[in-house]
Formats: sequence, structure tokens, C-alpha cells
Amino acid sequence: MKIFLLIIFCSTAFLADAQPTDLLNTAKGCTYMTKEERDMIQEINLLRSNPEGYIKYIMPMLIAAKKDLSTYGKGAANYSITTTTSTLNGKTIKTVDTTWHFINEENVKALTSLINDLKNSKKLSILQPDSGIYLAARKHATDQHTHEWKLSHVGTDGSHPWDRILKYSPSMSDGNENIGMISGTASVRDIVILLLVDAGIPGYGHRYNILDPHWTHAACTGENYKSMYYWWLQEFGARQKK
Repeated sequence: MKIFLLIIFCSTAFLADAQPTDLLNTAKGCTYMTKEERDMIQEINLLRSNPEGYIKYIMPMLIAAKKDLSTYGKGAANYSITTTTSTLNGKTIKTVDTTWHFINEENVKALTSLINDLKNSKKLSILQPDSGIYLAARKHATDQHTHEWKLSHVGTDGSHPWDRILKYSPSMSDGNENIGMISGTASVRDIVILLLVDAGIPGYGHRYNILDPHWTHAACTGENYKSMYYWWLQEFGARQKK
């Protein structure tokens, strides 16, 4: 099982918010979440309800990325870190891989592949909110905040995302998590898109978490850190089949 961490620095929002239908606002009455947290579930549902229709929000970014590549070349070298966690003979094995890429070149590659993925994606399940999954998200957010957001996906108690989700929401059979950070001001849509694009992340793990067809429930939480950085957790769960 691969888990990923995406860190994005930006100073302005890429796109203006739209108003999706109330049918996608499944967390509307969940007062245990903030409005912004509820809005993120709504935005994810907007994407999942019509993946191909979401391309209109991505295309301006691809046009801009191609222009940067043409004007400035491949761009500066950068890297991403991928952590692979597996269990062998009852022992947890963690492998950390560093992958280098050129920023402008990778942006075009990631955006192009995203548009192709959205074109080929069928309508996905609309995610319902879940208070247990939200508790799992808040537990890890609190743990991360205490430890300067250096924990990645593994808590100080050794728990992985699926461990926390199944503990706090026993009706789930599976779960996973996205973590992303933005420096500066950005809308919920910006954050969802940045995790969808997933530039620099081998395998685009955040993207395929969001587009995973077997998820049935979700919760999101945001945490401001040192007034400069805003961290987001997106938690996904699949309810046990009866």
C-alpha cells in the first residue's frame, strides 16, 4: 500500500468557486464540520458526479503550463518523496523513495494525464459524510499539529490511515487518506485540483484516491499552522457490504 504526501506553495487562488447542486452537498447538515470542510466534500462530489465535466476547470491550467514550458523550458529540478508501507511476517516495512523531475515539464505531463483520466472516467459514487471518519481525521490533524506536521500518514501511535478510519468508524471495510499543504490563500477547489493534478508524485496517488470508485464515505479537515501554512486531510472510507 502506497501513501503519499503533497506539499504545494501558492499565493493566489487559481479559480473562482462555482455553486454545485444541493444534491452533491451531502455534508450540508453536518455541524461538526466547518463550512470549508463541508464545501470540500461538495467539491469532491462535483468532480465524482461528472469527471469529464470537471475538465473545464483543469484546461486553463494546462494551457498556462504549456506556455511556461515553451517560454522557460523544463524548469528547475525538484523532487518528491514517496513512502511505501508493507507488512512482511508481521513486521511493518517502510521504504522511502525520492524521485526527481523538472517542474514545468512535470506540470504539463501531470495535467495532460489528468485530463485523459477524467475523459475516461465514468460517473463515480457520491460520497456521504461520516462522523467516525471525521474523528479519525481530527485525531491525525491534532497529532500532526503537535509534531509540526512532520508525521506524514503514520501517527505517533503507529497507526496508518486505514487503522484510524476503521477504529473510529467500524462500519467501514477500508479507508485511505490524502494530505496536502498550501502556503497562502486558496479556495477549496484549488486544493482539490492540486491534489488531483498531483504533479511530481509518482503514480499520482492522491488523484486516484479521490477518483477511487469504491469509496462510499468521506470527511475532510483543515488545520492552520503558524499562520502561513494550511494543511488539509481528505479521508475516504468504503462501507462494509451486508
